[in-house]
Amino acid sequence: MKLNSVKKVYLLGGGGTLLGFAKELRTRQYEVVVFTSPRHSREIMPGGVTLARELDSQGIPWHMPEDVNTNAVFLDGITPRTMGLGFGEVWTFNREIIDLFDGKLFDFMGIPLPKYRGGAHYTWQILRKSRLGACNIQVINEFMVQGEFDSGEIVFAREFSYPDTARIPRDYFDAAHKEEVAFLREFMDRAENGQDFTLSPVPEQYSMYFPRLNTVRQGWINWSWSTLDLELFINAFDDPYAGASTELDGQVVRLKRVRTETLDGPFHPFMTGLVYRVNSTGVYAASLQGSLVVGCVLDEHGADITATICTGQRFFTPMERLEAAMTFHAQYDAKGAKT
Repeated sequence: MKLNSVKKVYLLGGGGTLLGFAKELRTRQYEVVVFTSPRHSREIMPGGVTLARELDSQGIPWHMPEDVNTNAVFLDGITPRTMGLGFGEVWTFNREIIDLFDGKLFDFMGIPLPKYRGGAHYTWQILRKSRLGACNIQVINEFMVQGEFDSGEIVFAREFSYPDTARIPRDYFDAAHKEEVAFLREFMDRAENGQDFTLSPVPEQYSMYFPRLNTVRQGWINWSWSTLDLELFINAFDDPYAGASTELDGQVVRLKRVRTETLDGPFHPFMTGLVYRVNSTGVYAASLQGSLVVGCVLDEHGADITATICTGQRFFTPMERLEAAMTFHAQYDAKGAKT
């Protein structure tokens, strides 16, 4: 497969990598058009503004169709020199649309395929202490189900490792963004130089699927877990997400910036969640093997209430909260989370 005839690129979906690639393509003199969704258009980019505003400021044309399969602007703009590349797009493409691109409709996948299919990739990876990252460009076929399954051949791929300092999803996002933009630059360099890309099948024998998550509905802390599992869980729902939830005196609070210490532990199971020390380094809560030191406690509305926490209080999550979290199935559409 050769791609050196491409002159126009459709970018589909959202995210900081899509924005970075759009800017890169503009410097290379490609015609760039973005097709996004309401959910993606509201995403905050590294500059602190939404994707929609950033695209406007860069003069990059963008559209927000309900379904690209029937959108006239999308369909009429496809030529033999058009390539499409998706970044978490919300649409599944029919065979007629795929054929219009003549093999040049692709998906960017920032996971070590076929592992971590689904959603909330970095949350699941943090829970499993996985530091393997990857970039893939994959052929889109009619069997793709966005956020669930993709079986198209791999066009170009690279693996990398997340740094040991990466603890929360924001760290993973930041590290991945640099790798992904460099990867896409290399892909375009090779395409422009006329490389004949060899398509490789997805090694399905290694497939792993983990579903999308909803932090508010599912990020509830189970204080009966080990100290390490508590730290991993709270880290996994840290920035840019709302934070892992529990209750304090019957009120919902969310915890961020946690670390563990073992100098004071272990603690009896009856003591888990008890706040036994508060100082300038954080709020110390008892857990089975040691202390969970919490750097930030937020109320349900996101206000920082760390300074109000007192010794003798207890973080506690009622069983009905935990059961509801374990049985909830998060679903999203173009507008956001489904209720």
